[in-house]
Amino acid sequence: MKKQILLVLSLALAISSISQPAKRHFLLRDEGISQLAYIDEANPSKNWYTAIPIGRDMQLVGKGRVLVGTGNGYEEYEIATGKKVFELTGFPGAVTAHRLRNGNTMLTGLNWQGKKGIVLLEIDQDSVVKNLYNFSEYGYPRLVRETVSGNFLITADDYVLEANRSGEIVWKVKVAGKDKPHVWQALRLANGQTVVSCGYSANLQFFNADGSPALSITGPAEVKPNFFAGLHILPNGNYAVINWQGHGPNFGASGTQLLEFTPDGKLAWSWQQDAAKFSSLHNVIILDGLNTAFLHVEDANGRLAAVK
Repeated sequence: MKKQILLVLSLALAISSISQPAKRHFLLRDEGISQLAYIDEANPSKNWYTAIPIGRDMQLVGKGRVLVGTGNGYEEYEIATGKKVFELTGFPGAVTAHRLRNGNTMLTGLNWQGKKGIVLLEIDQDSVVKNLYNFSEYGYPRLVRETVSGNFLITADDYVLEANRSGEIVWKVKVAGKDKPHVWQALRLANGQTVVSCGYSANLQFFNADGSPALSITGPAEVKPNFFAGLHILPNGNYAVINWQGHGPNFGASGTQLLEFTPDGKLAWSWQQDAAKFSSLHNVIILDGLNTAFLHVEDANGRLAAVK
């Protein structure tokens, strides 16, 4: 009888270890208090928190560094220590920054660089402008992502635009759920679908190549879905997304702000922020399995992959 009980317990523990993710380490950007943080669940003594300028986006750019967009360009920080090691400040009015496969950086702005509407400014390592793209009919840009074909996925309030390097819009969709959702991020998947974190619609929406809706993921109610922001597809195919709660310093106890969903919409994992250390998150990079020595961009599956 004892052997049977021990066998049942061993099986239960084995199943539990399979279903529960291992202790993770990740980077978080907190919009509410303009903070960058590193969290190591297995080794909290390595955690750090540092104040950063207001801005959008976050990316692994190689040499053990993370890039954060600022209102003047971007800054880079050592992941091991949180120390700032580089800043670019010559582009006031920038909204976001993202390093491209070719090593150039794409800055985004609104009614910027003498242009109306959305402006994408591609600069090289010497801050020389290589390309400027203007989409005058659209506003409220947030994150930009480069597809494997070299096009750009741009979020623009209630639209997702795909533009080519000639500055032509070759595909677009309008998200559902809110009149002005402030759509945050879009990623292209291997099956041709596009997954979108839809801001105040508080969900992930999936669109087929023809623009028709395919799936929507949100909830559960206890996490207090409010605004789905930074999106990161994990190596296991699940979706890590930030559930932002509000502007300012007093939202640390509101909702569960880091969520992981399976492709069929089940909540697989979540991380409850410490209200004493965080307010309102808006971006995440889960570092497990990633080599921070290299620049990372999205591959054909929409997952982060090293550029070597």
